[in-house]
Amino acid sequence: MVLRALLVVLIAAGVLVGGGWAAAQSPQVQDTAIQVDDFPNSVSFTALVSDGAQAAEAVFFYTILPEGALTRQPAELQRGDVTRVSAVVETLGADVYIPVGADIEWYWELASSDGSVQATAPQVWRYEDPRYEWRELTRGDVVVWYYDSEGVAAALAEEGVDAVEEMSALLGIEVDFPLKVYVWRSEEEAEGVQRIRSEGFDEQVITGGVRVLADLVHIYEPDAWVIRHELTHVLTKIAGESAFGDLPSWLDEGVATISEGDWLRRRGGALQRAIDNDTVLPVRGMASNSNIPGQVDIFYGQSAAIVTFMIDTYGTDQFAALFAEMKAGSTIENALQMVYGFGRDGLDDAWRASVGLPPRERGEDRSTVIEDEVIAGPEVAEAEQSVEPSAEEPESESGESQASAGEEEDSAAEMATADAADPRSAEEIAARTAEIERRQSERRAGPTFDVSGGFPWDYVIVAVAGAVLLVSAALLLRTVAPGGASD
Repeated sequence: MVLRALLVVLIAAGVLVGGGWAAAQSPQVQDTAIQVDDFPNSVSFTALVSDGAQAAEAVFFYTILPEGALTRQPAELQRGDVTRVSAVVETLGADVYIPVGADIEWYWELASSDGSVQATAPQVWRYEDPRYEWRELTRGDVVVWYYDSEGVAAALAEEGVDAVEEMSALLGIEVDFPLKVYVWRSEEEAEGVQRIRSEGFDEQVITGGVRVLADLVHIYEPDAWVIRHELTHVLTKIAGESAFGDLPSWLDEGVATISEGDWLRRRGGALQRAIDNDTVLPVRGMASNSNIPGQVDIFYGQSAAIVTFMIDTYGTDQFAALFAEMKAGSTIENALQMVYGFGRDGLDDAWRASVGLPPRERGEDRSTVIEDEVIAGPEVAEAEQSVEPSAEEPESESGESQASAGEEEDSAAEMATADAADPRSAEEIAARTAEIERRQSERRAGPTFDVSGGFPWDYVIVAVAGAVLLVSAALLLRTVAPGGASD
């Protein structure tokens, strides 16, 4: 019995030793170092690999929390006296942007020469601007990182807490996670941290900051109204954005602008001039921010004025219900109809009436797709061009660079309905169709051939014959000219 027990112990010890030996032979990642030597362009992850001779391939995986997708980054194996593995993650480029303050969850995956694959435990690292020493300050649900004045940071945090409380109540939501804020002393000191943008409308110049992630905002101008505006964008995203689409910019920016408190001081003058001259923007043209010079302040001011009108006229409960409908997947047109009983055109006319303007003239019939293409062309009037939404990007603060897919579906449905109930006579339709064809022909880039008449081969034959005659004449002149021929 004693011998049998001893044998069992020896076998177990052998298994443990054997298992430890086998594990020791598998490549293992150790001591990962993270360097931000090429700020703001990239971050380098480097680690040692034990038993590196057995490693066949390495891959680096990372996710930008809280809602980023898992990204696969090829890694390089460097063999020598020791084996190292490294990966360079781009942080600022035309197609990628990892903002300062982002939490990056990462891990390595190693493939052995025998085909087995091992992954390290995930870890989280925060990407920060290495030029400054960051400190942390918390007030309620707002966490502020700063490197300059603690007093300024504390004042901003208090303003942020007030804005979150006020706007959460307005939108009918509760915040159950920390809202992160990174504060630079000035826009100049924040150089390099902003997302690369094309020339034109630059949102951070207008707002002094930007929402860069679902729970993170940047402040480049440390003013109270800026942090209130940017944190409100976090709340509007929670309240109204869904997998089916983003909020229209007029609604998103309107709420963020009224949260500033004193928005009329900055936007009121431009808005009043637009009202006096009846050059305010149509609601349908405010799905994305305007980048037309002279319209930026009008856009923000009018967005805030429309939101204020909706709240004052119909109440906060209906306003919160509008966001809830959007969150459930409705388009803005359907959500307005369900909550208020009118769509964007009805809202446009109601707000115009509240400021003493007559209903907007909707223009000529646009009930067919081909006619929309003509009207959108270069022959459209400048007044209509001036209110078209911007074709630019950004990740802007809330992804307002283009109208949502839901709004496009709305437009298609509206055109189909208008087409089915077309009140025009046959003569009017025929005349309009002829006009459309005329405009389309003017927009063609070059001449076209009439397919029914066949390809004009006679032109080609004449052209070829002419070319042959010209070549023959040139050769003849060369022959008869003095010195033109040689023996």
